[in-house]
Amino acid sequence: MRAGEDSFGQAFKHSLISCCLGWWGIPGPVWVISTIRQNARGGQDATLETLTRQVGHARAAAACAQHQTSAPPSGLMRALGLMMTGLSLALWLSIGWLVWAVAQGHIGEPARGPGTAEFELADRRVTEAQEGNMLGGTLKDIELAYSFAQTFGDAYLAEARARPEAAVAGTNAPVFTTFCEVHQDRVIFLVRVPGLQKASAAIRRQLADRAWNATSVALTKQRAGFTGLRVALGVRSAGKYDQVLAGRYVRDFEINNTGLKSRSEGPRSKAKLYPFFVPLEQLESLND
Repeated sequence: MRAGEDSFGQAFKHSLISCCLGWWGIPGPVWVISTIRQNARGGQDATLETLTRQVGHARAAAACAQHQTSAPPSGLMRALGLMMTGLSLALWLSIGWLVWAVAQGHIGEPARGPGTAEFELADRRVTEAQEGNMLGGTLKDIELAYSFAQTFGDAYLAEARARPEAAVAGTNAPVFTTFCEVHQDRVIFLVRVPGLQKASAAIRRQLADRAWNATSVALTKQRAGFTGLRVALGVRSAGKYDQVLAGRYVRDFEINNTGLKSRSEGPRSKAKLYPFFVPLEQLESLND
């Protein structure tokens, strides 16, 4: 810096570089904080070292003896120190939160748990199946999947013809890939809706509601529903899950009595399906 030159620009530039790029090493964090503090206090006086290299130690020492002490840092420089320190702490907190969120399963894939492997096997079948396939492990499962798809398709067509903007899968013959798995105390439906990702949030919720209604109708038609039966429904597009609905079977389905207990939205909602896929013997072992 030349005599009388304002050092704020240099201090800001190099503090910003340190704040953004200085963490990635050992002991990077320590050096970043100390560097920013030093820059905010006016930087390091390197006059003696610089002059010694240019004119020798004796002349440099004599010149520095007449050198006036630098003025104390201005309010702007002190504000720089506070700003950069705050930015550094915010960056560290963000990194810490990111690590915690990934570890807890809040970012990326949901945390694995009981039923995850069974769910992934079923979901892989839905993902890889051709459009319109009815999937299940037993004949009863496939019959329920077919009945559900037929009921959901009829409800979808009625909605699409009344409201053309809701026709994400066309208005002729919508093709839904459907999976069903029946346990003693619960039943799971998975449905892949083509074009779902292009629909608005409101339309996606309405389609999920129609699909939830279709679960009760299918269970009633196939005489597979009974009081207390737990029901889970996963609605997905070709690429990801959109919603997961869970509740109880209701024979007399009404607006105020749908049996729906919970609704989760977004790609991570699929984690809500994991517990429904836990085999009964494993579930009893976990309860014990």
